[in-house]
Amino acid sequence: VGAVTKQTLFPPLMPAGRPFRVSNASRSSRKGIVASSLQELISKTLDAFLISAGIITLVLEEDGTVVETEEFFQSLDDNTHFMILEKGQKWTQ
Repeated sequence: VGAVTKQTLFPPLMPAGRPFRVSNASRSSRKGIVASSLQELISKTLDAFLISAGIITLVLEEDGTVVETEEFFQSLDDNTHFMILEKGQKWTQ
């Protein structure tokens, strides 16, 4: 009789969530959101601001730089301030 080896597979560990702040285009509403990826931040931001459809752009609140790659997102510090822009909205200082 052969021995049976049971191997338990664990899913890869997700990176720890990091805190960020996101405001709307008019800066009248600001939310704290914890996310580990750019996609997760966008998804949670849409939920937090009750945005259900349409084209959105995530920019740095301080200077309007568009955040569109995971690599750039991961290079940003915790507590970075973002702004969510819906179609037709523009960053203003």
